[in-house]
Order: sequence, then structure tokens, then C-alpha cells
Amino acid sequence: MALSSKISFPKIRFSLRLFFFFFLLIGIGLFLQMNTLIKELKPGLRQAAEDTLVDSANLLAELATPDFIQGTLSQGHFDQAFKTFKQRKFRAKIWTKTKTDNPLRVYITNAQGIVVYHSEGQYTGEDFSAWNDVYKTLRGQYGARSSLRDPDNPLSSEMYVAAPIKVGEQILGVLTLIKPNLSLQPFLENAQGKLKRQGLWLIVAALVLGLALSFWLSRSINKLSDYALKVSQGKSVVTLPEMNDLELHNLAQAMASMKSQLEGKDYVEKYIHSLTHEMKSPVAAIKGAAELLEDNLPVADRLYFVTNIQRESQRLEELISQLLNLAELENRQVLSQLTHINLKALIEELVSGLELKLSEKRLQVSVVGNGKADGEVFLIQQAIENLLLNAIDFSPDGAKITVTLKQHGNRVLIQVEDQGPGVPEYAESRVFERFYSLQRPLSGKKSSGLGLSFVKQICNLHQATCRLSNGSTGALAEINLPVWQKSHTNHTEHT
Repeated sequence: MALSSKISFPKIRFSLRLFFFFFLLIGIGLFLQMNTLIKELKPGLRQAAEDTLVDSANLLAELATPDFIQGTLSQGHFDQAFKTFKQRKFRAKIWTKTKTDNPLRVYITNAQGIVVYHSEGQYTGEDFSAWNDVYKTLRGQYGARSSLRDPDNPLSSEMYVAAPIKVGEQILGVLTLIKPNLSLQPFLENAQGKLKRQGLWLIVAALVLGLALSFWLSRSINKLSDYALKVSQGKSVVTLPEMNDLELHNLAQAMASMKSQLEGKDYVEKYIHSLTHEMKSPVAAIKGAAELLEDNLPVADRLYFVTNIQRESQRLEELISQLLNLAELENRQVLSQLTHINLKALIEELVSGLELKLSEKRLQVSVVGNGKADGEVFLIQQAIENLLLNAIDFSPDGAKITVTLKQHGNRVLIQVEDQGPGVPEYAESRVFERFYSLQRPLSGKKSSGLGLSFVKQICNLHQATCRLSNGSTGALAEINLPVWQKSHTNHTEHT
């Protein structure tokens, strides 16, 4: 039996992965850069000091030349000046270090490399001709060396920089200027400390920048993820997030296009399924009645079945018409004929048109309050008529239907309350679904279930909300309309 193993790594948030990658990249770059700077700092500082020593050595060589020629180096002006220089007191603030002493020393050799003068009275008569500073300078080259003053102390390293003593082009001797490397250490440490502190600040800045970058990108991705989740949950109103980044913007547009295409396909499938389901009952009734008419039936029975065929045919026609109207409404994006509507006058006109239905059940309708709002007259009329018809269907004989208008600032509330059995708790969340219907109290029959769905689509188009709940006497249907619509093509006044 073959065994297969698959290594699984823990899932890490994209923002955290991005942050670690960015911080690691910047951190390594900064570390390498700072390490290089610190390594180059010491030789660079020594080279700068050596450059100054070269100038100083050549100046001292010129000053020492007269005494060297006269053989009075130990008692001449040069020796006196150097001793006075060594005794000079000064306080020089250099960067962060205060300089109070002078560690410079000097020795002079003749043309054979023999020491003829030393500022501290040492090594006189000794042969220094083998040292690089003396050896190279006597041969017309640049002579310099770095040596330990104390072989047992690695911190006693000193720089030796030489300059020729000459008359014309003839080299008579060599002056070597000595400076301890340890005198550069405070400046080196201070520079290294500053570089390390600045490097630390740069790392902190990279940390903050990495956090900001990961937050920015993850926030944009989270917006797209939230958008995709809402689409997958079937929410009808989902706002496409704005993306400033071009690639993410293109991705968002592609997701919106995919959503539109999927919704279109799903929309058609749902309508076909719903239409075929709702048509089965009237088609079966028509088919059964037609089969019975083939037999020799009494005139009264034939009339009954013909009436049944006509009734079911009319039901089919109304169902198809309602579906087409609802489909057209769901595909609309903006209002086309916007009118400022006097809602009370509109409702009173509707009540007058429903007088026959109201009289059949001896129902009374009272309209309370006033209100005006922008909207398409036909659609607003259809929405309110559906609520009134719903209230008529569920009202008992001799009951009262109350229509209330309440205007608050920029909104107007339309309430239709009946005295029927109310809305069952299990149905409150589903009453606006397409084809969902409750049995009428008297007949026990159900409607097409498209009326309240039609109301909801009209409300969505008008930037309004709708609700069906239980009031103080029965079912309470509400439409909350904005008084002014934000955009429209035509605007007229309807009274």
C-alpha cells in the first residue's frame, strides 16, 4: 500500500505575510548598508587623518630645513617652537569631543636614515633606514607606516607619515610626524553610534511603513472579499467598493461583471422555474375542464366548465402580465417620469376606484394626514393599490381600513392598517418574497404572491423602504419614502 504525505503549512494572513516580507527585505538591506558603512568608517577616518598629517609633515619639514642644514636641530628655532607647541594649552570642541592635549611627536633622520632629532629625546643615533616612512621617502616616494608603539598593546597603534627635507631636488633627510590612532577612537565611536541610532530609526520607519502598506493592501482586499461574500449570500443591493490601485480596480470591475452575468443567468432560471410552477395549477384545471367538455354533458355543467376555463385562462393571463411587469421593474435602474405627488389626493383617488370591492365586504377606508413626495405616479399608485388590495383580502366584513400619512423632515411614511388576523410570526420575514402568499381568511385561497414583491421593487427604485408587521388592530403595511429624489430625468407636479 502506497502512502502519500502532503506537508501542510499554517495559513497566514496576507497582510502579515506582506509585512514580514517587506520588513525582512528592508531590514536586510538596511543591515547590509549600515554594516558596510561602519566597516568603511574606520579606514575612511584614518585616511582623512593621514591626509592632514601629510600636509602637516611637509610644513614641519620646511620649518626644520634651516636648523637641519646648520646642524642645530636640538638647540634651534625648530626645537624651541615644537616644545612651545607641546606646552600650549587649548580647549577645542570638535564634534562631541573636547580636545585639550596634543599627542603629536616628530623625529628627523639624515640621508643615511640615522635619527638626528626626536621631539622626546629618544632614539637619537639609531638607524631607522629600514622603516617604510624613511626608506621610501629617501628614494623620492611617499613614505608612511602604521606600527605598534607597545608590541604587547594592540591599542597602541600609531600612524607615521614622512616628508623629505631637501634643498632644491636633493633629499638631505626625512621628517616623520607621528599620531596615535587611539586619538581617532572617540570620533570613530561617536560616528558609529550615530550610524547605529539612525539605522535603528530607519528600521522603525520601515516597520511603520510596512504596517501601513500591509494595512492599505489588506484593507482593499478585505473590501473585495466582503463584496464577494455579500454577492455569494445573494444580497440584491451590494455596492462595488472603490479601489485607488489600478490592478485592484480592474479586479473589482471584473468581479462586478461576473456578478452581473451570474445574476442574469440566475434571474432567468428563477423566473422560468417560478412561472412553470405557478402555471401548473391553472393549466391542469383548463386541461381537465376541456377533457370533460368532450363528453355529452348537460348544458348547465358545460357552462360551469366553460366558465372555469375562462377563469383559469384569465388567471394565467394575469400571472404572466404580473411577471412581465415585475421583470421589467427589476431590470430598471433609474426613475424616468418623476413627479411631485400629493399622496393624500392619490390615495383618495385609489379608494374611489376600489369602491366596488369595498362595498362587497362593507369595508370603510379613512385617510388621515397629508404628505407629498417625489416619484413615478403610476408606480407609487401600484404600490399603494397592492397594499390596499391586500388589506381588503384579509379584512373581515364590516371592518375598517386606516391609511395614515406622516411627514417627518425629508421622509414621508405611508401606513395601511386593517382589522384582520395580522401576520403570522413565521411569515413576517418572507411576505415580500416572490410567489409567497398566505391563505385568505374567508376563501382559503392564495394570491399569486407577486403583489408585495412588486411593492418591494417599487420601493427599491424610489430609494424607499417597506415593511409588513402587526399593528394595534391587524396587519400594518408601511412605505417610507424620501420627499425628494436625488436624480431624475423629468419632473412635473401631480395633484
